[in-house]
Amino acid sequence: MNTTLSQTQTIIDGLGVDGVPIDDINIIVQLKRAWQYIINEDRPVSLRVMKNINSVVAKMDSLVPGELRNGSGFVATLRGDFVSPDVDEQAEEKYLQELLENKDKSATEKSIELMYYLMRN
Repeated sequence: MNTTLSQTQTIIDGLGVDGVPIDDINIIVQLKRAWQYIINEDRPVSLRVMKNINSVVAKMDSLVPGELRNGSGFVATLRGDFVSPDVDEQAEEKYLQELLENKDKSATEKSIELMYYLMRN
């Protein structure tokens, strides 16, 4: 996806942009909607809230938006192929609760750690 800042702003404002594929426009619109959801959500962070965010962001790109991956993921790396294990929803819930309840980390540290954890997994 290649759009300029001004093209992205135009799309966010609800207008089309010549030369930008509809799939790219849809991605930008869904990211805008997810951001609006995050800003307006008043419940604390939870696995359910994160699934809701994913259901908005991945609406056009996922077979099951808003649900945890239920199959193996495959990534080719410099160290060889990596096949990710199946996701254990209870283990994910436990990880999130332990992170959020950790009194030794600031909200910023927790946010960054969670971001990296989710990106990696």
